[in-house]
Amino acid sequence: NQLLDSMLISSSPITNEENMRNFTDQEFQICTQTADKSLQGKSGHNVNVYLNLYDKNNKQLGDSIRLENSKNHKIPFQKHHTDKFNILLSNITIFEIDRIDLYHDGQNDGWFCDFVELKNLQTNQTKCFSVHQWLDKISDNMHFSMTNYQMISCDDKRYNGNISNYYYYTVRIKTNQTNLLPNGSVHISLKLFGKFHQTEQIQLDQTIDNQQAFHRNNSIDTFEIRTSTKLNSIEKIEFYYEFQINYGKLSLEWIEITNLTNGIISCFPINRILTQLNNNKQIQQILTLTEFNNKSCSD
Repeated sequence: NQLLDSMLISSSPITNEENMRNFTDQEFQICTQTADKSLQGKSGHNVNVYLNLYDKNNKQLGDSIRLENSKNHKIPFQKHHTDKFNILLSNITIFEIDRIDLYHDGQNDGWFCDFVELKNLQTNQTKCFSVHQWLDKISDNMHFSMTNYQMISCDDKRYNGNISNYYYYTVRIKTNQTNLLPNGSVHISLKLFGKFHQTEQIQLDQTIDNQQAFHRNNSIDTFEIRTSTKLNSIEKIEFYYEFQINYGKLSLEWIEITNLTNGIISCFPINRILTQLNNNKQIQQILTLTEFNNKSCSD
């Protein structure tokens, strides 16, 4: 799973001479924020963190970027640290960047990344990708891909009181079989219950990689959700579904929810086929799930 060095762009220090080689080169600063879990590697092995950039057509912009030589920390990706990396990108503007892939090759522990910020140092144009994601080792295929961003500094977003009071979760749903075609859809939402509180009904309307959810057999769709309700634990889920086509059918295996504040996983087995009620579309149905464990559903 190691990437060839010849295919990588290194975030090494940039000299004025290098910056003059090509007028299409733009100097960017990439910032990462580590939450309460440092990234660790095997004994004697440095962990490599990679970033890929994509445009709106899902075309990769340039080569994979290895984030190394943090400008402000000798050892990057440590607890509560923001690391800054400078890099030259050729023929790429910040407006072209629509999606990022973030991953690493650490083997001992996961890494909780809070955000990734990209800034053009010539124009100060900025994009903030709010990751809020637990990234496990690369062999588990935990590449995090996301399209949600804002054209502001991540620090500005962090200290905006209207945003920082949310609690974030990732939701993964395993689809075994589906009869939904590209022009058909199903509206899915859920409500999370703790011991004493419950969230609002939260719509699952966009996967983190902008794929059309529940349209592929034997697939896993991943969503990021947020709520202003704090739950110390998840004890129950109410799963709402409403088919928008006649004779809709969906076979689901499990739902996995990860609390991005503490990394706690809740796996709720489903193992059932969801169908329309009396073959009438646009009737909302509810599935209540109370049995769960705290291991990854895909283990």
